[in-house]
Amino acid sequence: MLIQENYNQILNVLKTGILIFENGQLKNLNQAAKTLLKAEENNLGPYQESLLALLKINENDYTKQLTGVLGKPLNAVLHIIENLQIIEISESFETKLGEASHELRRPLTNVKTLVDTLYLWGAGEDPNARPKFLGQLHTEVERLTKLVNELLDLSRLQAGSIPINFQQIALKVLVQDSFDLLREQAGKNKIELINQIPSNFVLIADLDKLTHVVQNLIENAIRYNKAGGQVIVKPTTEKNSFIVQDTGLGIKEENIPFIFERFKRFNKDLPGTGLGLAIVKSIIDLHGGKIEVKSKLGEGTEFIISLPIKKIALPLN
Repeated sequence: MLIQENYNQILNVLKTGILIFENGQLKNLNQAAKTLLKAEENNLGPYQESLLALLKINENDYTKQLTGVLGKPLNAVLHIIENLQIIEISESFETKLGEASHELRRPLTNVKTLVDTLYLWGAGEDPNARPKFLGQLHTEVERLTKLVNELLDLSRLQAGSIPINFQQIALKVLVQDSFDLLREQAGKNKIELINQIPSNFVLIADLDKLTHVVQNLIENAIRYNKAGGQVIVKPTTEKNSFIVQDTGLGIKEENIPFIFERFKRFNKDLPGTGLGLAIVKSIIDLHGGKIEVKSKLGEGTEFIISLPIKKIALPLN
């Protein structure tokens, strides 16, 4: 049983979707496959017919593009190992490029409109209008810069090309530093920040990357909270595991499986790039950990982060 649990954990860490068939019957699929295919344990979703057709091709490493479903082409590769057929699913380059282009187009269009207004339509000559348009231009350029940086970070993380530097981290201090950084933002909506991490709670992780995770989750907990609400960071009963909890808007149950996808934003009235949680998930995956979500609409959300227990060699005095 333990071997099966470890096997499932390994499969679910993979970014590539994996479906395992034995004699034509689905035996297992990982979380990435469920997300990419919009599938469930016994239902392969709208791609089912195309996948079953792929099983009939008795050719190892056969590659096929699944198109015309959900407007999202996927790459599928069939591997044959004795009586097992393994289908590897990944997003096509066209999908990734299309998503990025769509998200970049809006701020670029806004920048072009503002520049045209300032220099072609004469607003730049108006001392009253000029500060307003320059301020808007500055905001759009910052938004565009953040989006490009996050796209690059996510690309490097998912490619495994960012090194990870393990060290001992006092989580209580990290959380408090994040609270201090975001206290002004929380104060605007009278949101209480509560640090319940004990002083002896130590993790072995990459400091910069774990800081990014904690700050992103706290910032989201503030952004999607209610006036007068709370953000609480606390340990779980499991070793090396902690929770970022809020009393905010919550997430619809049907949206929870997709919140770690790139560009997924279910509340478009609030600012964001739609990449933050995808980056958080990639960082946790890079550490070999896991992140879970529990949420109830109107009552709040919990993000549970668990990191593996590691030992590092400490320098000799």
